[in-house]
Amino acid sequence: MKMKLLCLGDSLTQGYEIPENLRWTDLLSKELGIEVINCGISGDTTAGMLSRCMGALIEHEPTHLIVLGGTNDLWFGLNDEQILANIHAIYRQAKYHNVECIIAIPPPVIQLNELNLVHENYSECIRSFQSALMQYAKDDECPYIKFSKELKSDHYLEDGVHINEKGQVIMMKKIAEKLVSDFS
Repeated sequence: MKMKLLCLGDSLTQGYEIPENLRWTDLLSKELGIEVINCGISGDTTAGMLSRCMGALIEHEPTHLIVLGGTNDLWFGLNDEQILANIHAIYRQAKYHNVECIIAIPPPVIQLNELNLVHENYSECIRSFQSALMQYAKDDECPYIKFSKELKSDHYLEDGVHINEKGQVIMMKKIAEKLVSDFS
């Protein structure tokens, strides 16, 4: 059976401000010669992703699912436990449908000293969440992908949150490497 990949997420999956053919999802499809369905929505939260997950799994019938989300939740002040509960529910829905699930750890934000809506340091919230999400993936023996080491400041758009075209290539290569090494 040929791999069919569903990508569920927020603007980091959707490819905010990036032409469609240069988004990591489109690059990945070309690189691996597989169907990749981009179900990323800019501004979405893990609760929104969870509400869309079952329908997307049934509609697209993927063999694999990549979940990349949580940064908008953190911006709105949700705690790690709430976000992890949503991701866990997505992971369980994938397993129920015999879909291999891979957790993508959101990249850090760079040169950003903003406070989120509940006046917490947004960068620190993301760093803390990255650790919590990696621990969740390890504890549940769920494959995960981390981009932190590969993505540098010149791989981001001016906002310090979203990934530019050069960074999209890095994300694609990291994901392709994971898919080939773990699932072929």
